[in-house]
Amino acid sequence: MQLGDFSPRQQVSPAVRRRAQTLFRAACCGQKVFRRLTMNGYLKIDVGPFWRILSKDGGRQWWLMDHETYNREIRR
Repeated sequence: MQLGDFSPRQQVSPAVRRRAQTLFRAACCGQKVFRRLTMNGYLKIDVGPFWRILSKDGGRQWWLMDHETYNREIRR
């Protein structure tokens, strides 16, 4: 499992990055912090009100993105 930034142009604050890494490590250790979307089967982790971690391949690759990018990506 890998966590990456969806776009290098997104300005991710250190607090958001710490929270995302904490939740990602929890998912790697087997805790169920993610939710499966019913419409397309993607996995998502809510980091905060404006940030999401999304996996389109069943949990192998995870992308940190803001909520606007997330909304656009889940419709693809």
